[in-house]
Amino acid sequence: MKANIDNTYGVLFITAIVSACLYGVGILQFWMYIRKYHSKDPIVLKCLVITVMVCDTVQQALLCHAVYKYLVSSISDPAIRLSVVKTLIIELFFIFAIETLVQQFYCWRIFKIGRSLLLAGSVSILCLASTACTMVYAINAVRFALLAELISLQRLSIASNVLKAVGDVTISVVLIILLHSARTGFKRTTDLINRLMVFTFSTALPTGVCSLSGAISVGTSPSTFLYIFWFLLLGRFYTNSLLVTLNCREYIASDRDGEEPYALSLESRSLPIVFTPKQSNNTVFTPNQTNGIDGKGSLQDQKGLNQY
Repeated sequence: MKANIDNTYGVLFITAIVSACLYGVGILQFWMYIRKYHSKDPIVLKCLVITVMVCDTVQQALLCHAVYKYLVSSISDPAIRLSVVKTLIIELFFIFAIETLVQQFYCWRIFKIGRSLLLAGSVSILCLASTACTMVYAINAVRFALLAELISLQRLSIASNVLKAVGDVTISVVLIILLHSARTGFKRTTDLINRLMVFTFSTALPTGVCSLSGAISVGTSPSTFLYIFWFLLLGRFYTNSLLVTLNCREYIASDRDGEEPYALSLESRSLPIVFTPKQSNNTVFTPNQTNGIDGKGSLQDQKGLNQY
């Protein structure tokens, strides 16, 4: 595809608008998280969320500066159309940080559910390979003065996007397999696991589609900004994926009929399964009853679901 004003700076302008909308969604999710979980979650998890939001905010500011530079302050300078505004490249480092933190958070969940350091470590290394490609791309691109020079990094950009998509798909598949293997004969526990599986797939879908679209765009239209559109939105999707995952814990764990939620926690491994069905005449089921658990602790402790 031949480059023109529409598929270059027009796309960059649209990127800024869409990115701002997703940033607004992220701010809302962040506020909901602080309001609901600021006193519940461990300090490490809260620091993770705050760090991701800081990186997300800086990236949005850098994107706005680049768009303003191209379309407002330097619009009368013909040379700007051929030049690389450095803030457009610098924000890639913040995308790198967000991507790394969020993907490693999901790898941590794989370890907590599967109890396999080898499995979680393998997925983690695969994800780090994609972030390494992003870092190498950014380090090389920041030295360029002309947009045309970015085409020389086409293969590296494709590799980075493909590895991102493979990493996200791998995380989702591994989590779904682990959750599927945790199914039992208990209807409510099975319903909980089914909801977790659907939620896991839906949160990984946007980042996977975004990465694949970026790889296709840079492969077919390297002289346009179409691949930049997908690349710069990745940070937003990762941020929202993390925040939605954390904010939906109570909803996923609760019964659809408005009954008491299952006890789920990211901090403790000792919380029991306790639920009070409306039809049970206030009978409370606890792990001390056998119910196929054989007195080995809560069902969630056995399957690692309380770490999800």
